[in-house]
Amino acid sequence: MDFRILRVTRSTSPDAQPFLADEEHGRGQTLYGTEPPTDDSINDDDGSDSDDDGHMKEFRAKKLQKAGGWRRYLQDFSILRPYLVPRHDRKVQFCISVNILCIAADRALNVLVPRQLGLVADRVLDKQSPYRELTIWLLLRIMHSDSGTGLVRELVKIPIQQFSYRQVTNAAFGHVMDLSMDFHSERDSAEVLKAVEQGEALTNVMETAISDVAPAIVDLFISFWILYWKFSVYATLAMIVAAITFGLVQVITANWNTTNKRQSKKAEREEARAMHRAIQGWQTVSYFNMFFFERRRFGEAVDKRLEKNRDWGVRDAYSQAMLELLVPATFFVLSCLVTYDITQGVASTGDFVFLIQYWENIIWPIKYLSHNYKWLMGDLIGAERLLELFQTKPSIVDREYAIDLGAIKGRVDFKHVYFSYDPRKLTLEGVDFSAAPGETVALVGETGAGKSSIIKLLLRFYDVTGGCIEVDGHDIRDVTITSLRRVFGVVPQDPLLFNTSIMENLRYAKLDATDAEIQAACRMASIHDKIMTFPGGYNTSVGENGVKLSGGEVQRLAIARVFLKNPQVLILDEATSAVDTHTESEIQKALEKLKSGRTTFVIAHRLSTVVGVDRVIVLHEGKIVESGSHEELLKQNGRYKSLWLKQIAGVGVNDHVRP
Repeated sequence: MDFRILRVTRSTSPDAQPFLADEEHGRGQTLYGTEPPTDDSINDDDGSDSDDDGHMKEFRAKKLQKAGGWRRYLQDFSILRPYLVPRHDRKVQFCISVNILCIAADRALNVLVPRQLGLVADRVLDKQSPYRELTIWLLLRIMHSDSGTGLVRELVKIPIQQFSYRQVTNAAFGHVMDLSMDFHSERDSAEVLKAVEQGEALTNVMETAISDVAPAIVDLFISFWILYWKFSVYATLAMIVAAITFGLVQVITANWNTTNKRQSKKAEREEARAMHRAIQGWQTVSYFNMFFFERRRFGEAVDKRLEKNRDWGVRDAYSQAMLELLVPATFFVLSCLVTYDITQGVASTGDFVFLIQYWENIIWPIKYLSHNYKWLMGDLIGAERLLELFQTKPSIVDREYAIDLGAIKGRVDFKHVYFSYDPRKLTLEGVDFSAAPGETVALVGETGAGKSSIIKLLLRFYDVTGGCIEVDGHDIRDVTITSLRRVFGVVPQDPLLFNTSIMENLRYAKLDATDAEIQAACRMASIHDKIMTFPGGYNTSVGENGVKLSGGEVQRLAIARVFLKNPQVLILDEATSAVDTHTESEIQKALEKLKSGRTTFVIAHRLSTVVGVDRVIVLHEGKIVESGSHEELLKQNGRYKSLWLKQIAGVGVNDHVRP
């Protein structure tokens, strides 16, 4: 019989659902100035990656040092208990109770089934009819199989696993979405995705600990007692020595091969990364005709992976051979002890039959605990990512007394605002200006002047480090984040479209919008007629990041979304930069209608788009250096005029600039 322990990785395959299937939604995160995520990482065997192995080891070391040991460290996972314990789900509570009863029944049947077969053997040797004993054995064996307690356990485990996975994964996703921009800007998106996915790892830890590890430990101690009660203290000592030897050999061989395993996984990730990079950058590869180079690079990555796999596989084969050698050796020792007792009249032949039948239940917990502790530790290490995620608190949160902003007139005041991403360098210094309801304010300046930072502060992606920002006289820190962002509509320079239909991308701005409302918004954005020329019309898929559409079409869809949202304050980041002159003129007319009665902020790179705004604010190194209308600023002969002449007349940057 092959006693090799196989680990089955649990996974879920959620059914495909419409992109906007659920109209209930929580706090939205406006994508402004962010980039779409990339995932170029592959999970390591122990739940870590070469890119962040050091980070997780450092995290674990700090937790162990702070906790004072593994016991306190494991207690930190109690933060996840509310998502694992079904306090109000009676069905799952019932399933857990049934599962525990089945586990307890299996422990008893582990002994009763081989004992009954031993009784059958004794009846046969005594030349007596064993049919009654055989019938009892049959009933016990059916109960102790996948048709009995095994079937019941598998059925009740389904709702238990689904409950845990649903609770933990939903909570992790919600927690990530509630974290502030500083978290998302500092973390690799692939790492965050892996952390969210570790809900399955935590579920595996709980299931393995309760359904496998705990019963295995109980079985181990029961086998020690059975050998002592049924045979002698020497049989028990032999099994204790075997258990210790198994554990030591497993730990030593695992450490012996750890480096090779890590290098093998690293090579596997490098192969995936080479393939991902080439496929993702196919267009660039085509531009430079570097297909031969990418084939060679991918081939080298494949060869390196196979080389590292070979090194690991050879050592693993020797390790498994050493462990498997202990199985027959242990059985040989026990057989000698039992046959000696039989020859001495202390035990019967049926006892030897009992040993043969009970042997699997003796050796299984030892092999399971020695072989598979690394899988449990792997899931535990994977769950560390989830633990760290839940222990990360958002830096931007609602105050306890925060109020709902409600409908507003649209007055915005920046009062002596200071802000910095890094304490060593100010990003904004003493920014002080106001925007009256219905006024259009343009923010201009070179890259890095602080234009986008002003918008991020207004949307409260970050909090000011000095001064305050008010909307209709309310400090934005005193109102709820949801109500604050509800009044803003943003058209970024590089809009992000989801890989779904045009209709669903547009409806994202207003989930209860009718088709007629969506089409009206598209007409205002001068995109409706173009959409109707597509084969699928509004049901046309835009592809990942809108790759199936032109830049102008993507921009106009983003504008249509803002039309649909109908916000009280508009934020336009060069909203017409990717459209042709004719379309720009049409959109500008529509924007003028939309801006009527609404406060509008325009981040302008092309100064020709701000000629007609109410006020232009010129930023330089985080400070407001000029402010006024287009005509007023041209008369000042300052930085704005320098930028204007450079763009329009081609005059050098140092010409006509006041010192």
